[in-house]
Amino acid sequence: MEEGEVTRAIKITFVAAAILGLGLGSYLGYSEANQISNSLESHQYITPSIVASDFARIQFMHADTDHARQAVMLQIRLLEQLEQADKTYHEDGTLWLAYIRLAMIEEAAGRPDAEQSALTQARAIHSPNYPHDQEPTYDELKNGVLRLDKEFDNL
Repeated sequence: MEEGEVTRAIKITFVAAAILGLGLGSYLGYSEANQISNSLESHQYITPSIVASDFARIQFMHADTDHARQAVMLQIRLLEQLEQADKTYHEDGTLWLAYIRLAMIEEAAGRPDAEQSALTQARAIHSPNYPHDQEPTYDELKNGVLRLDKEFDNL
C-alpha cells in the first residue's frame, strides 16, 4: 500500500467515524433532552398539587370545619382542573383521599347528605382498585387517611 492510499483510507475512516458519532450523539442527546423535558413538565403539576394537598391536610387537622372544607375543596378543584387541562396528568391517589377528608369534615359538621356525597365520589375514584367484595369500609378509609396524615407529620 502506498502512502497516498493510507492517507486516503485514514481520511475516509475519520469522516465515517465523525458522521456516525454525530448521528449517534444527536440521537442520544435528543432522547436525553426529551426525558428531561418530560420530567420538568411533570413537576409543573406535582408542585401545585403537593402544596394544595399539604394545605388541605393541615387545615383538616387544625382548622374549624368551614376552613377545612374550603381548603379541601380547593385541593379537589385543583386536581380535577389539572386532569382536565392535560389528559396525560393523573393524580397519584390524592383525589380520593381529599374526598374522604371532605366526608370526614362533613360528618364533623353534621351534614350527612354532603358526607355521603363526598364518600360516593371517593368510592367512585378508589373502588376500581378493589374487587367489589373487598372494598374497604368507610371507617377503614377514614383510619387510612388519619394514619397517612400522622405519617406526613412525622416527616
